[in-house]
Amino acid sequence: MRYITFSILAIILAAPTLLTPSSNAGSGENSVPAIKRETTKLAYAREAYINYYKDSLNLNRSISILENITHNDPSNLQALLLLSRVYLTYGHTEMPNHEEKIGLFKNGIETGKKAVELAPDNPDAHFVYVANMASLGKEKGIVKSFFMIRKIRNQIELILKLNPKHVEGTAMHGVLFYSLPTFLGGDLYISEVYLRRALALDLHLTTIKIYLAKNLTKQEKYDEAKKVLKEIIHEKRPTVYSDWYFNRETAKKMIEKIEKKQRNSTPSYTSVMLGE
Repeated sequence: MRYITFSILAIILAAPTLLTPSSNAGSGENSVPAIKRETTKLAYAREAYINYYKDSLNLNRSISILENITHNDPSNLQALLLLSRVYLTYGHTEMPNHEEKIGLFKNGIETGKKAVELAPDNPDAHFVYVANMASLGKEKGIVKSFFMIRKIRNQIELILKLNPKHVEGTAMHGVLFYSLPTFLGGDLYISEVYLRRALALDLHLTTIKIYLAKNLTKQEKYDEAKKVLKEIIHEKRPTVYSDWYFNRETAKKMIEKIEKKQRNSTPSYTSVMLGE
């Protein structure tokens, strides 16, 4: 099953307007001021990233551009934020194997940490940092990564302290309570509260709805879960198109599985008559 785990929930990066390749038509690169050239490269990297659903190689293209930018300008916060996010997205695609995923998430952590050091009061910096950290923990086995859990909690709490209405931070809080086993503080009810709170902030982020549906399914609230999944399938205004592109197919498969569970959990007429 493929869906994006907070990789592209939203491009909440204070970025310049995308520039098209024709923006510099008629002028040589050397005549373009350095800042403008970097801004243009960043725009190309962002455009490749948000269109990766069209061509998976767009992720490689985006990383290549962003690594070049951050190498030449280590203090470019926007490039660091986006690069950390692209590593995160790449790690959650079906292409990398286990070791490659770990490497990508470690790169995302390192890049996110640099963003945090540059802008300690920027909630998006803390988000890309902790999202990669949580993904690494999940890949290794969250129980095996017990030492990470407190750090992840602290980072999420800091995000919400910096911005109580941070959509991704709110949603991630819900995902954390969903993902953890009960003995480590997992709680489906609290998870549902945070996921619904995140959706109240942005109703059209379909990845949040995927997690809400998973939560409701685990609670055996099957009809509610199917309702949420059907909303994804019929979404007309997805906040992030790339999320929706994959999530709509995931939603269809999840509905099939839920309906199978419902059929298997419904006693047959013969069973009822026999008191089974």
